[in-house]
Amino acid sequence: MLVGIVGKPNCGKSTFFKALTLADVEIANYPFATIKPNHGVGFIRVECVDKEFNTQCNPREGFCVNHIRFVPVDVIDVAGLVPGAHEGKGMGNQFLSDLNQADALVHVIDCSGGTNEKGESVDSGSHDPAKDIIFLETELDHWYFGILKKGWEKFARQVQQEHREIAVSLAKQLSGLGVDEDMSKKVINSVGVNKETPSSWTEEELMKLATQFRKLTKPIVIAANKIDVPGAIENLERLKKEFPDYMILPCSAESELALKEAVKHKLINYIPGDNKFSIIDKGKIS
Repeated sequence: MLVGIVGKPNCGKSTFFKALTLADVEIANYPFATIKPNHGVGFIRVECVDKEFNTQCNPREGFCVNHIRFVPVDVIDVAGLVPGAHEGKGMGNQFLSDLNQADALVHVIDCSGGTNEKGESVDSGSHDPAKDIIFLETELDHWYFGILKKGWEKFARQVQQEHREIAVSLAKQLSGLGVDEDMSKKVINSVGVNKETPSSWTEEELMKLATQFRKLTKPIVIAANKIDVPGAIENLERLKKEFPDYMILPCSAESELALKEAVKHKLINYIPGDNKFSIIDKGKIS
C-alpha cells in the first residue's frame, strides 16, 4: 500500500512526512517547499500478539517494542495543492500525477487556521480549516470528472451500440484510477443513472459518479495538524461535527518530529504514539 500525504502549501505537510519517516526533506515556512515528491517508509502502530505468548517477536518487516508492533507502509509527500490544481494551477498537474499512485490519503490541515488557501501565513484563527477539507474534495472530484468526461460521448455511444455492460466497460476505462467492476456497479447503482443509455447521462450525473469513485479509490483521513496552537482544539471539535464521515485525528507534527529526533540522539526514551517520554540524561538537555 502507498499512502499519499496531501494538503495545501505551508500547512506542515513536509514536517508531518519527516516526523513519520525521519526522511531528510526540506521544511520551510513558505509555499511550495516541496516540488518533487518525497518517498519514505512510515509505520502503523498495532498491538502485537506476542504478548499472549509471553515472548518478544522479531518481525522480518518493521519492528516490535514492548509488545507494540510497527508495520511498515510506503509514504509519498506530494507538492502542495492550491485552488485550480485540476486546471494545472500551482503544481497541479504534477500533484495529481504523483497522487494517482496512492491507495489512500492523509490530508494534513492547519487546524489552527493560521494558513490561508494559498498557503500563506496569516493570524491564527483567521482562516477556516473546514474550507481546506472542502477544497481538497472539490479539486479531486474535478480531477476525476475530467478523466471521466474525456471522450465520454464517443465511449458511451460505443457501449450502447455494442450492447456492452456499462459497469464492466467503465471499470476498464477507469482502471488507472483503481476502479474495478464491483466498484463500478456499486457507484452506478448508488447514483441511479440509466444503465441502458449512458449517452444520456448529464454532466451533473457524471460529477456524482466522479465523487463516488473518488471516495472509494482515494479514502481520506484528516490529520488536524498544529493542534498545540491556541484555537486549534475548538476548530477540531467543530470539524468533527461538520464532517462526521471523516476520521479526523489531532496531531502536532513539529512535536512528534522533535521527540523522534531526541530518540535518535539518545536523549529520551519514547515509543511513537505514547503519551509520555522519559529523559535519559538531563545533563545533555539544555
